[in-house]
Amino acid sequence: MMQIIDQAKEQRIPPLFRLAFRPFFLAGSGFSVLAMLLWAMFWSGSINLSGLMYGNPVWWHSHEMLFGFTGAIIVGFLLTAVQNWTGNPGVRGWRLASIFACWLAARAGLLFASPSYLWMGLDLLWMPLAAYFLAKPIVVRKQWNNLFFSPLILLLTYLNARFHLIAMGVSSDTVHNVSMMVIVTISVIVLVVGGRVIPFFTWRGTQTEQITRVTWLERCSLLPCWLLLACVLLPIPDAVRQTALPGLLIATGVFNLIRFARWRTWSTLKVPLLWLLHFAYLFMILGLLLLAVNQMFGSISYSVALHFLTVGGIGAMILAMIARVSLGHTGRPLKIRRWMVAGFVLIVLSALTRTLLLMLFPAMAISGYVLSALLWAGAFGIFTVVYSPILTRPRVDGRPG
Repeated sequence: MMQIIDQAKEQRIPPLFRLAFRPFFLAGSGFSVLAMLLWAMFWSGSINLSGLMYGNPVWWHSHEMLFGFTGAIIVGFLLTAVQNWTGNPGVRGWRLASIFACWLAARAGLLFASPSYLWMGLDLLWMPLAAYFLAKPIVVRKQWNNLFFSPLILLLTYLNARFHLIAMGVSSDTVHNVSMMVIVTISVIVLVVGGRVIPFFTWRGTQTEQITRVTWLERCSLLPCWLLLACVLLPIPDAVRQTALPGLLIATGVFNLIRFARWRTWSTLKVPLLWLLHFAYLFMILGLLLLAVNQMFGSISYSVALHFLTVGGIGAMILAMIARVSLGHTGRPLKIRRWMVAGFVLIVLSALTRTLLLMLFPAMAISGYVLSALLWAGAFGIFTVVYSPILTRPRVDGRPG
């Protein structure tokens, strides 16, 4: 009877709002296409954007790619995953639609309006709502090992507020400093989640021997992540931070590289849903190590090191994860076709253009920015088109979700 009642309720919910991955993966990806096309236009000088992008294209690009895009994907993923962790239904229906509406309205406001407390307040609302609906089933089931994700979402909300205060000119913070805090926070989320799922996905997807966890290595991989996060967030003296930061970046990178070496990357080369995950995790590690080089010697530009993390690490990881999760949670086989393989290649090329190309040919900076943005737009544009029918229709197996 419970299943019949649940199924009847499910049929009254539009498919787009039956689980959080549906609206946030689809709209987040589509929004990133728009954001990157505007960014390419800004650098090419092909159009006057003075009335758009919150009056500050550099601020807007940094903020919207971190919060508007990446934040949406993180929230969509976690609010979906919590159903698997706890066995309790994830947020859906009008509650999910309300969270999504706040996100969507904030994106429109920050694109077309001027900085104000109104848009700041609206943009600070959707993440705490998501954190609440994420924490509720975890607390009910007493799965305390997963509860830390909710405080991380609240931490992102706090950093979002600091970003907005910069835009309104009432803070002495800089985009450079606050974006570094946000990127490290997101990187920790990616490393923690990636370390959990990539070995499992690799084992199941390649039908090879299970990849076992080595306790000391897992601890050594995660401990410097949390110390790194503390180092960039806590109000410690600058001299202490400048001394500790490179060492923590190196420790995080090296131990995660050792852990990554056990994941049998070679076995994934014929499975696109897997090799892009491995590529992204490797770029996360390289980004951390290159940031350390930048901090110590300055021989690698901060921008290049940062985009190893953001485009090659976070961006590629997101595309690989949402492609896989969207198939699995709609009852479809975990296989992608040629168009999505092309999308995966485009995101790899976007990362390589924004990093290695500019390392080798720094004089091509502007052209590199434009080309990388267009390649990103192509990659996520393909996802948006290919997955729109998947994410807006019921599961093919008739189950809820």
